[in-house]
Amino acid sequence: MRTEKQITYIAGLNTVRAAAALSVVFAHLLGPSMPGISRYIFTGHPAVIAFFVISGICIHFPFRAAELSSVTFLKRRYTRIMIPTAVALILAQWIGIRAYNPIDGYILWSVICEIIYYSLYPLFLPISRKVGWPAMIAASVIISYVAVIGLGSDEYGNAQIYGPSLNWVVSLPAWLMGCYIAQIYRSGLYVGSIWIWRAATAITASTLYWATTNTPIGFYLTMIPFGVLACGWILSEASNAERGHASAVMEKIGEACFSIYLIHVIAAAAIERLGITSPVIVCTGSLLLVIPFFFLVEKPAHELSRRLGRRMVAGTPH
Repeated sequence: MRTEKQITYIAGLNTVRAAAALSVVFAHLLGPSMPGISRYIFTGHPAVIAFFVISGICIHFPFRAAELSSVTFLKRRYTRIMIPTAVALILAQWIGIRAYNPIDGYILWSVICEIIYYSLYPLFLPISRKVGWPAMIAASVIISYVAVIGLGSDEYGNAQIYGPSLNWVVSLPAWLMGCYIAQIYRSGLYVGSIWIWRAATAITASTLYWATTNTPIGFYLTMIPFGVLACGWILSEASNAERGHASAVMEKIGEACFSIYLIHVIAAAAIERLGITSPVIVCTGSLLLVIPFFFLVEKPAHELSRRLGRRMVAGTPH
């Protein structure tokens, strides 16, 4: 059996990434045309919360007991996220999607949050070693709820309407939960039936989507507890993958999740300009157009980030 020191990554995360990314795509491109309550099957914001949890896991996992070179870490993370984002932003403006920008927050609001989390991680890490991640999560939950309850939300109960200066504060608990999961993760962990976790997460996400558009209980109030549920789902997927049961297709799709997230609305707009209006065709075409973006933009940026990060962890072999 592998020891903790031999674990260099947590398997199964790409499956979660794939499910979350596809949920966002289907919510944006198929959901509005679906009848009745079926339009709530696919969700956007809950999927982004799952992304934040995974981000926290991936950022902290290499540094659970290692020293951090802040400059190299930030150089690597900025390269990884900013190059694909910049290219997507240029494409969006060329297509004419003016709301696709860091200020208005369409799609890019979560990317801005990620950049802020990366920037703060070199501060979070030493604090976590003094007070612990649970205390930091508790403090962030209080701050998040003070912000959203004090400011309220829009008529739809959205949780990303507070602009670049506050959106990251609202979603910070989910990201810190991911850091805590990375800290406590152990090989061989089993948290129950994978299908129960999948069903519970999907049903809860859909229910909260319905609630946020039909009741006063919006995403701005429910995403923190959903983040806890997402942690359980993510751990169950990791356990499932460790036992050799992960879907090869979903794991492969998950590698391109950032490209899927960035490009799908841009690709959809380009396809619709050709006079194609069928939601199924637009959605399918959008996913196909992700492929060249991934190989021409995201993957090279990822490789450059890896090269910059070869000496990221001080004192560890590469």
